[in-house]
Amino acid sequence: MLIFLIYSVFYPIDFYQNELIEELQVRGYFFTKFPGVRPYSFDANEMEFNDSLKEEVLWLYDHIWMSNVRVTLNYDTIKTIRFKPMVNYNFSNFSFYLQPDVKFGTDSLPPSKVFENIFSADYERAYAQYQNSVFHLFIGRERFSIGPSPRYNMLLSGYGAPMDWFHYALTAKYIKLSYYLSRLDDMVCKPVEYIGDTISTIINASRYLIIKRLDWTPVQWFNCSFSEAATFGGENYSLMLYHFNPIVFIHTLQYNWEKDANLFFHLDLRLFFKNFSFYSAFLVDDYQLEPDPNGEPNHLGVNFGIELADFFIDHSFLMFEYHLLTRWIYAIYAPYQRYNYYGHPIGFPYGNDCDEVYAKYTYHINKHFDIYLAGSYLRKGENQINSIWPIPEKPRVPGTSFPDDNFLSGIIEKTFNTTFGIRFFYQKVFLFDTDIGFLKISNQHHIENQNKNVFQFHFSISFLRL
Repeated sequence: MLIFLIYSVFYPIDFYQNELIEELQVRGYFFTKFPGVRPYSFDANEMEFNDSLKEEVLWLYDHIWMSNVRVTLNYDTIKTIRFKPMVNYNFSNFSFYLQPDVKFGTDSLPPSKVFENIFSADYERAYAQYQNSVFHLFIGRERFSIGPSPRYNMLLSGYGAPMDWFHYALTAKYIKLSYYLSRLDDMVCKPVEYIGDTISTIINASRYLIIKRLDWTPVQWFNCSFSEAATFGGENYSLMLYHFNPIVFIHTLQYNWEKDANLFFHLDLRLFFKNFSFYSAFLVDDYQLEPDPNGEPNHLGVNFGIELADFFIDHSFLMFEYHLLTRWIYAIYAPYQRYNYYGHPIGFPYGNDCDEVYAKYTYHINKHFDIYLAGSYLRKGENQINSIWPIPEKPRVPGTSFPDDNFLSGIIEKTFNTTFGIRFFYQKVFLFDTDIGFLKISNQHHIENQNKNVFQFHFSISFLRL
């Protein structure tokens, strides 16, 4: 028998190691008990495998390691170089992680304040945590992702601006209860904003995000979960002890005490079989149990996907997924309750009023080389999370109504993206990943017949293991 020891450590969601962990789970080698919460964190466990799998498991498993330096280059619609050194220290049940992000070039993501017209810098990740088999406490900055997709999730994707969190979790056998609290960016805005309003009042609103999640994994091949999320706040808003309670709904606070919030309910499930996995998620922002007098539609999001190992060819791995989000999901009439952070979506990275098909096929040539082919097709309507609410609110006005089109509104921007890449591994000290591709955008920026073709090139290197 072959035995592995996996230590309690976070693997950042944008690292290749998470993709490899997904594949190992689909192949049935080992499982994360609660696969809908990332980054994955492993307790020290003994993993046993049949001798017949020894060679394959060894070289796949050897690629799961944490580098101390990562450098990335993007050359497409944006041109940036990012330098990300990292220091990680673990002892007993405590761990500390520090990763600055030094950026050369300009894009929409932080850090944005440029020093001497040369570079910008901030912390990408910085946290302290304590974890044992029952209790987990986390304070700091991290790119958490909540949902079943190994790529983009609708409740919390982790691909916007890095967020600071107070997080704790309780685990008992098959159940895990998770709590997340983040202070969002303050916003100077109207208390209510809709098309045609004459409101002149301006407030300086504090903003918060809370996510509560219940995971149930009765057997290792099945997980289902329910989550509630809420963005809320206001001028001179103070948190109450109620907000820190992991087992009560924010919806109850909103209803009984008129503490207004933008509420979301999220259901997801994950199934693992030998060389096959299926996942699905359903996000509800607002669901009309009865016909709305102003014609307000349902605000929903749907995601499903599959993963297949050895699909037609041994040593290969295929991922396919689909997302759909309706026109007004994430948006709301109170600007400070919109589901964004520093202008970036908290959930699905492309926001609302869109759908996307994505696929990626990876082939492991040997223990040193991978090749992969990825492609996506995105349709994006004109609505944004910051789009102004279409009808008066507080109070509503009879005779006003929502637009008829609740999906892919206006001129639709269509983006086809394809890339071909190569990865090279050298033991547990060096990883090189590069790809080239083509980006075809139709109706760019929602302007009819404004098209753009872009050559793209990306590479990243990870090295040094102290």
